[in-house]
Amino acid sequence: MRRRAGGRVQHIHISMKINIFLISILSVALATSCSKGDSHKTHDHDGHNHEAHGHNHEGHNHNHHNHEAQGHDEDEDDADHDEHEEALAPGDIHFPDAEAEAIGLRADAIHADGTFAPVIRCGGVIEAQAAGNLTIVAPQAGVVSIVDRYLAQGAFLNKGQCVAVISGQAIQDGDAAAKAKAEYDAARSDYERQAKLVADKIVSEREYEAAKLRYANARAAYEALGSSADGGAKVVSPASGHVVRVMAEHGQYVSAGQAIAVVERCGSKRLRADVPERHYAKLRNVVSANIRTSVSDSTFRLADMGGRLISVGVSVGDGTSYVPVTFDFTDDGERLLSGSSASVYLILKGEKGRSTLAVPNEAIIESQGLHFVYVRDIHDSDLYHRREVTLGQTDGLRTEITKGLAEGDVVVGHGARRLHLAGASSAIPAHSHNH
Repeated sequence: MRRRAGGRVQHIHISMKINIFLISILSVALATSCSKGDSHKTHDHDGHNHEAHGHNHEGHNHNHHNHEAQGHDEDEDDADHDEHEEALAPGDIHFPDAEAEAIGLRADAIHADGTFAPVIRCGGVIEAQAAGNLTIVAPQAGVVSIVDRYLAQGAFLNKGQCVAVISGQAIQDGDAAAKAKAEYDAARSDYERQAKLVADKIVSEREYEAAKLRYANARAAYEALGSSADGGAKVVSPASGHVVRVMAEHGQYVSAGQAIAVVERCGSKRLRADVPERHYAKLRNVVSANIRTSVSDSTFRLADMGGRLISVGVSVGDGTSYVPVTFDFTDDGERLLSGSSASVYLILKGEKGRSTLAVPNEAIIESQGLHFVYVRDIHDSDLYHRREVTLGQTDGLRTEITKGLAEGDVVVGHGARRLHLAGASSAIPAHSHNH
């Protein structure tokens, strides 16, 4: 019985070992299975992240490509801009020939010569010539009747134009014009009759000559008074010109020969230049003058206006330190106003051996106290270089250049100001890049 019991116990012990072994195997199998499942899940997750990462990487590459493309465009713009900047030095202007022609730009080569004469710069006044002023006088005594608006300061009158009528009906001796007309008519009639009879020897030569003399005197008196108009004598302008002064009013009584108005003959002008006395020794060399007034932007050459030197003063004016120099000239276009002040450039006889470079005044640009001109490039007609210059004398039309230009330089004259403005506008940046 103990043997059974012992055998049974031994059998149970063996069974327990077997079970423990099986449980251990099962545990290992389950652990391996779980490990494989977790590993598979982890692999799937990693694969998903890898794909996502790969997608993001591709997106990143795409963005990087766009950035490179954009950067490439910007680099091209910068390259073009830099190339343009390298082509144009500071102050240079690229201005196509077509645009230059459109604005009338003109550029001429300059050469040293002796045509630029020495100059004395001074002030002056434009006046009417003494011989150019004519006075309208009353042909008879009587009361003045102004005709409409013609007798007013500044009005233009034609030669022979009636400006007033003077009536003498109210005075004691009667109207002189009416009496002159009656005498004229009678003398003419008698003269014409005597002329017919003298041919037939009916009247003597002596009677005929007396009739002829009477007729001539009557006609002179009648024409001096003028033709009658409404019982009065017409007052007419002796020449074409502008009224500069009126000395009689409507309804005023005047005597025969009294001044009615003063007319300035068209174009007759005088220049009085007031020269500082320190230049007196040079005045013997004055030959002409250029003038510029405050009422005009142009400079006028007296040489082109029939100007002639009338006198050079030999003493200074009363209470001044100026010597007067006088010119007469003709201003047919009435471009200069009598009484206006003027800047005067007295032209002297040229100095022997004096050779200078000179440019038109319109070619000179002033900026911040400096002066410069534009010179066309010798290889590229569309390119202009800004050149700083030092100025000498000016005659009002041209200016002497003492430094900054060379013989043969092609300098812009007319249109220089427009070219300068074009250069200033192109200097403003059209765009900018923000990085």
